[in-house]
Amino acid sequence: MLRQAPPLEAIEIFVAAAGGASFRSVARELALSPSAVSRRIAALEAFLGTRLFDRNGQSQRLSAAGVRYLTAVEPALDAIRRATGQVSADAVGRLTIATSHSLAAAWLAPRLPEVQDLLGIEVEILPSRDPDVLRSGEAQLAIWGGMAAQPGLTAERLFDAVAIPAACSRRVEGRLWSTAELASQPLLTVQSPSRLWERWFAGEGEAGQGQLRQRVFPTLQLMYEAACAGGGMVLAMPVIADSYLASGRLVPAMRAARQLGEGYSLFRPMRRGGPGATERQFAAWLRGAIKRSQAEFNERVQRSQN
Repeated sequence: MLRQAPPLEAIEIFVAAAGGASFRSVARELALSPSAVSRRIAALEAFLGTRLFDRNGQSQRLSAAGVRYLTAVEPALDAIRRATGQVSADAVGRLTIATSHSLAAAWLAPRLPEVQDLLGIEVEILPSRDPDVLRSGEAQLAIWGGMAAQPGLTAERLFDAVAIPAACSRRVEGRLWSTAELASQPLLTVQSPSRLWERWFAGEGEAGQGQLRQRVFPTLQLMYEAACAGGGMVLAMPVIADSYLASGRLVPAMRAARQLGEGYSLFRPMRRGGPGATERQFAAWLRGAIKRSQAEFNERVQRSQN
């Protein structure tokens, strides 16, 4: 039977060469000799019956046929890599989870031993909010807050963000604060999602609080650390603020938690056949762990300053 497709290795080398400055540079990247790269490209051209590169000394550029072939095979090669990564992850019980640095450090990373012990799943955390890490197969799942729907990805809502004002104990002074008092305090917030304090005040029709003194931080974790050091008031949220509230480094200043209009979701790449067994196990554990965190948050708020 005549072979109807060239070797996959030749296609991978062609795709790498199409994005490289020269066959020599691609050879260094792939740990091959320049002649080995040239031979494989030549064999692929012979198989196809057309030249894929226009060569000029040590440099090369794609021919018109090469551009058409790259457009056709590169998405297929990406699909093969994603499928391979998914099957491999399921086979060995391993997942890469993309999430924000704040959620990873404050909540997910401390719970990885539990995932390993209960499920036998090895989890690697990828601190990223780039949807392409899922599309490329670099990560199998992602936990992101404030992320809109993304092409090629499915999203399962995990929880809606509620928040309660909090600060270090010496700033709270062991009492419940009024909204008017809060509005006069230094308020710590983050770049994204934006306008959290404005949304919180508007939650009970209290948008007219005048000019708020706000200090903006790049991440939630840095914001909470600044609050623990006495820098001002923050909005403590379930899951993200768990460790700070549990340790007493942050203390609720009110008992009324309000919706912020934000939520956290579990993102997956769209695949024929749906998620694998390892992904389903982790997702089930994740839902339960988040419910426990939400219940603990509510209990801490109700116990505060009793």
